[in-house]
Amino acid sequence: MKKTTLFIILFITSLSVFAGKAKINITTAPDAQIYVNGTLNGTGSTIIVIGKDETVNVRVKKVGFITQEFNFKNDGVTKLPKSKYIPFADEQKDLSYDNSTSTDIANKDIDIATALLENDAWKLISQIVSSHFDIIDVTDRNSGYLRTAWVIKRYGTVTVRTRLIVKMGNSNPLLYKVKLVSERSEDPSAGAKDDDKFQEWDRLLRIYENIVPELQSRLGK
Repeated sequence: MKKTTLFIILFITSLSVFAGKAKINITTAPDAQIYVNGTLNGTGSTIIVIGKDETVNVRVKKVGFITQEFNFKNDGVTKLPKSKYIPFADEQKDLSYDNSTSTDIANKDIDIATALLENDAWKLISQIVSSHFDIIDVTDRNSGYLRTAWVIKRYGTVTVRTRLIVKMGNSNPLLYKVKLVSERSEDPSAGAKDDDKFQEWDRLLRIYENIVPELQSRLGK
């Protein structure tokens, strides 16, 4: 009798716990990552449980495609689907990938030692940088510091910003540190100075992929 009573209590408790909750089976491309409320929840498929009066945010990311985002609200009025398939078609392609290349030099300090005299090295650096970037934001020959302005490129809803930073790492022997900063945003309203809307990107737009090798080749010992 006691066991039966305990079973009934547990059964009623479980019903009360799951009462009003909705469950959705999310499926997508096998290599797409599914984030639920900002946390990676699965790859290819996952199940989300939405409590009563709760809203769950789902973001699906696939390399080379625009991230897809959905909000599911369990308000007791809107009928939620039991399953949802999220496809990645050609119209979701991220054109910034087609115009960029994977690299291990983005957002890293690259040391470039040179046997040139300081004045000659600085003139050469300024010449090379100016051939790739139209606007130099800060330049100080005495301290050996140069920074270009951000260059913005837009690909649909994706924005990529790029800048180059050069600073003297050592005066004797002469060595410069070069950093090519590459950042990306999926916020269509992102502007050049909206730092909070950009994240570091481990790719470089192809128009900038040769600048660091050129500096290494022409300045290097």
